[in-house]
Amino acid sequence: MSRRGLPIGATLLTLLMVPVLIGLGLWQLQRRDWKAELIAQASAAPKLPPVSPREFFEAMNGTRSVQYRRALVDCFPGPIKPYDIKGGSSARGESGFLLLVDCGASPGHKPDIVVVAGWSKRPDAETPIAVRQRFDGLVIEHPYGVVPGRPQFMLIPDRGVPPLQASRQPSPEDLPNNHLSYALQWFSFASILAVIYGIYAYRWRHIVVIP
Repeated sequence: MSRRGLPIGATLLTLLMVPVLIGLGLWQLQRRDWKAELIAQASAAPKLPPVSPREFFEAMNGTRSVQYRRALVDCFPGPIKPYDIKGGSSARGESGFLLLVDCGASPGHKPDIVVVAGWSKRPDAETPIAVRQRFDGLVIEHPYGVVPGRPQFMLIPDRGVPPLQASRQPSPEDLPNNHLSYALQWFSFASILAVIYGIYAYRWRHIVVIP
């Protein structure tokens, strides 16, 4: 009688997958540090001076980030039809709609930045909004993702244009940092796989082979 050796297929698979799972866990820990640094930068951004035209230009070229920075945007006074309507919350946390306006000089041009004129429970795209001349608020980058022809920036002012209410200001707390839990999951998967392999290999080797 003799005992079997290690199961080759299961052994090779385990030797391959356990380092991969551990590597994914380590990668998530690195992502956790990266996200913590990103949140710290976002928390400090509103305290910096308002974004300058040069900084906006650099952000458009991808060489600088102006996320959560304060900015001043001049808007030609008078009635303006909304550029777009997006779902959003008021400063008091009520669900509704954000009415965005394009402060550009020429109608129909493709804006680089749009401004949230305010929040409303019921959108009305046909009603012009009597805007103020200057908006002061926080900048959000890529509100439409990377869709061609869409604005790269959105300004969320502290106040709404009457009769619209103020919209909710963005916060670095909105950025989730769940990477530690993800890392623990990958490490758990590696441990479970190793335990399963150990039990399987033990039972495999203790099967008596009769010549």
